[in-house]
Amino acid sequence: MSSLAAIAVVFIVMMILLDGVAAVPRLAISTGLAMWRSPAQISDDSYNDDAEDKVRSCRRIVDEISSQGHSLHSASMKSLVQQIPKVVPDLLDRVKRASPSSLYSSASQLEGHLRSLSGVVSTYCDVEEHPSYYKQPDEVLLEGEQATRRFLDFAVDSIRLINQGDLAEYRANLATVAPPEMPVLAIEEK
Repeated sequence: MSSLAAIAVVFIVMMILLDGVAAVPRLAISTGLAMWRSPAQISDDSYNDDAEDKVRSCRRIVDEISSQGHSLHSASMKSLVQQIPKVVPDLLDRVKRASPSSLYSSASQLEGHLRSLSGVVSTYCDVEEHPSYYKQPDEVLLEGEQATRRFLDFAVDSIRLINQGDLAEYRANLATVAPPEMPVLAIEEK
């Protein structure tokens, strides 16, 4: 039901219930103002909803990768995969806090990387289980571990980049928290 239709229904019901009392038109106007939203607000809400959908998608993929990691045999690869559920949500939270208007595009890009990484981890698990099915399985495993490490480096570097902005603000705040030290004044004794 559109907002206008909802307002009309409220108005008609109130007119009937209150028998046309003068307060009804004021109520109808206030209801209409409360329900009215600007196109910019609607657009912002839509953007925020879409961005949150992307964030949820990223978190689902992280959960899949984490699940896949349970069947890894390689201690080093398992260690890398175990870092992903810690680093990725932190990255998403920091992007949301530092630059909410870029959350959708950042989460979309991250989603693509995570989908690729999920494929890498899945293949890595299969190579570990069935090395004879692959030519040069050791090389395939090494490439998978390197790709996973590159992803983690990318995610941590992204957090560091966000932190640079936070640190600049922090340093500016430090400079304005208190005045520089006051000079000591010599007091003459009489």
